[in-house]
Amino acid sequence: MSGETELTSAYSSKVAGDLERNVEERERIRGEVARLTAELEALNHDHAVLLNLQKALESGASTPDREVPRQKSVKGSKSPGAGRPTLVELIRGYLAASGAPCSAREVTTALSAQHRDRHIQTTVVRTSLESLVAKGEAHRNKQGSSVFYTLTTPAK
Repeated sequence: MSGETELTSAYSSKVAGDLERNVEERERIRGEVARLTAELEALNHDHAVLLNLQKALESGASTPDREVPRQKSVKGSKSPGAGRPTLVELIRGYLAASGAPCSAREVTTALSAQHRDRHIQTTVVRTSLESLVAKGEAHRNKQGSSVFYTLTTPAK
């Protein structure tokens, strides 16, 4: 019996370690997906701007003398440009102010209305919300086929 207990203990320890590594790897990949999603969004925006410029040039129309709006590059940069809050900061602020569980779509709609100068996509908001959940900064609550998010209350 002692051998069985030792074997069970060894397997339990191995499984616990494997689960911990799995959770860490999933969090790392979620963060990478969020970063790549933001980078893809920036590239899609740049592509649309370049297509519009190309059409204007081909039609012979003059472009306005104003600067073309451009999203900040996400490569290697964690700080927002010129004091502009990050999307995650906006999401945290909205959830804190709301005080009620919110879906990713509700957060996107509200932030898009509040920040008309930003192109905010539901998929990026959902990824950011899931990242907050993975970090323990938000809670996920599934009700039927809907998912709602709330901020965690900081420990005092």
